[in-house]
Amino acid sequence: MMDKVKIYTDEDLAIAISRALRLRGFKAYTTIEQGRSNSSDEEQIEYATSIGAVLLTHNVQDFPRIHYEFMRRGEHHCGIIIAKQVSVGEIVRSFLHLASTLSAEDMEDRLEYLSNW
Repeated sequence: MMDKVKIYTDEDLAIAISRALRLRGFKAYTTIEQGRSNSSDEEQIEYATSIGAVLLTHNVQDFPRIHYEFMRRGEHHCGIIIAKQVSVGEIVRSFLHLASTLSAEDMEDRLEYLSNW
C-alpha cells in the first residue's frame, strides 16, 4: 500500500484548503499552525520534508528555483506542488486528482504544477 500524500501549506495559501483536505482524510499542516510564519522558503521546504509532507504553495517565483537547486546539490525533499491562485474548491479538486494518482513516494523530489491536474 502506497502512503497517502501529506500536505504542508505555506503562508500564501488559505487555511480553508488545509481544512478541506483534512475533511477528506488527508494530513494537512499549515505554516501558521506550525508556528513557522517567519521561515525562509528554504526553511519551509526543509521543515515540510522533516515532517514527511509535500509543500503546497502559490509561490511560482521561488520554489521551482529552490527545487532545481536542491536537485543540483543532491539534496532531497518530499515534493513541491505549485497552485495557481484560484478558488479553494478548484485547488482541492485538482489536489484530490493528483493524490489519487501519485503516492507520497511518487512525490519525492518532484515538482508538480496543480494546473496540470
